[in-house]
Amino acid sequence: MKRNPDVYAVIMAGGGGTRFWPWSRERRPKQVLPILSPRTMIRETVDRIQPLIPPEKILIVTSRSQARQLHCQVPRLPTENLLLEPEGKNTAPCLGLAAVHVQKMNPEAVLIVLPADHSIRAPEKFLRTLQRAAEFASREKYLITLGIPPTGPETGYGYIQKGPLLGRVRETEVFRAKAFREKPTLQKAKAYLRRGDYLWNSGMFIWRVGVFLEALEKCLPEIHRNMQELKISMGKRREQKVLEKVYSRCPSISVDHGVMEKAPNVALIEARFGWSDVGSWAALWNLWPRDPGGNVCIQGGESKIFTLDSSGCVVRGEKGLIAVLGLKDTVVVEAGDAILVCPRDRAQGVRRVLQELEQRGWRKYL
Repeated sequence: MKRNPDVYAVIMAGGGGTRFWPWSRERRPKQVLPILSPRTMIRETVDRIQPLIPPEKILIVTSRSQARQLHCQVPRLPTENLLLEPEGKNTAPCLGLAAVHVQKMNPEAVLIVLPADHSIRAPEKFLRTLQRAAEFASREKYLITLGIPPTGPETGYGYIQKGPLLGRVRETEVFRAKAFREKPTLQKAKAYLRRGDYLWNSGMFIWRVGVFLEALEKCLPEIHRNMQELKISMGKRREQKVLEKVYSRCPSISVDHGVMEKAPNVALIEARFGWSDVGSWAALWNLWPRDPGGNVCIQGGESKIFTLDSSGCVVRGEKGLIAVLGLKDTVVVEAGDAILVCPRDRAQGVRRVLQELEQRGWRKYL
């Protein structure tokens, strides 16, 4: 596949992946776990984009505590391509940080923004979609997002309403994004599905760096002002102190809420490459092979697993034997010194468990 020298990739990898507790921990975040294959999530993400973008133009934004683990997973990336946030402030400051770094290298660059934790089943289609989105972004002043055709009334994803056609890049159509919707109730999700003009929000973006910074200035001027201050200090001895200072002043806000929902120049491409947000244990039920009872059994380390009279379960072990009897739609996970058991439809709520551990002072399990 032809590489475009003006295109950079920015991979967001700062989260802890708390919804995969107890396998994921503070010192072992989701992106360094081999959740879908023998390769870690961050390695899969970098390998997937490399036919389009060389390692020297792939940047990873993460936290200082995760930097060493991540670099071990992607040693071909230059060390300076890991941008280290002094504290987590959601995706708007994260992408502002990446934008000023890339702008200094190439003011006309196109950025492809990717989370580190997605499943893509058709990588060739994925790369072709990104390449055409980058072509559109290079000539038009739009912030492009990728929308996924929904396969059901999913309540765990945000939605984007498709507006009128803006243009085409070969056979790929580009639409105006009419509206962004929060994670809906089941009733609303079913209504979106019936309408046929709503897509799942993938959290993947493509834009020219200058176009994004203009939108940041208009929609989130405080973040833009701080990132411009940081840009002046880049490459100087005081850069780290300035980074800490400007980050402390930035509000914690997502790029979706802060920019994409407000900007008038947002475009949407309907992407069909087999996407899933690997957001919780429940997601693995659709991503791993199932046994005859419809259960997903993931044997890690020296574990052994079997199910009897059970269906719809997700079971993972590391050490010993796990026998599941008479359960339906249940998550059972043994990892390290902790075990999680919950209904599959409540797997998104694992963060509450971590909050309870924090309140009880049981930090060694976090």
